[in-house]
Parts: sequence; C-alpha cells; structure tokens
Amino acid sequence: MNNITKDYKDEEGRDATIVANSTDNYEVNLAKNYSLANRTAPKSSKFADKFKNSILGADIGVKSGGFSTIAILATVIALAALAIIYFMWRF
Repeated sequence: MNNITKDYKDEEGRDATIVANSTDNYEVNLAKNYSLANRTAPKSSKFADKFKNSILGADIGVKSGGFSTIAILATVIALAALAIIYFMWRF
C-alpha cells in the first residue's frame, strides 16, 4: 500500500476524501483514529467559560437575551448601596 486515504467532513459539512501517495512504494499503515493534521480548536480556559456563562459575564444590552437578569442585578446592587449609605450616615 503506497497511499493513504482519509475521509472527513469539510467546513461546509460535505464528505471529502484526502489521498496522500508515496512514490517509493513505502508501505504505510495508519490506525482509524489517526489524524493527518492537527485539529485547531480555540483554546479557552475553564474560568473564562464559567464567567461568560454566569450572570456577571452575560451580554449587556437592551436587545440581548440576558438583559432582564442584568437589570435585576443592577437594581439589587443599587438598593444594597443605598442601604449601606443610609446606615453609614445614620450612625
């Protein structure tokens, strides 16, 4: 066997086949899970993913999906700040 064939799906989801040939009749045997090239996946940390999925890391804006949770969080923080200011000036 002097060639390597590998089936994969391209970016658009179509089935494709890649073929690598050897001109010196070198026999090549590959396992089924062998990858011809590194799969480049964006690196992300677990901490950043947890923050983005939390209430503090939610997208902010009127048309964003998490606007009501951000508005509620801002209201709670404002009321807590007013309560702290009230008790600091009272004593």
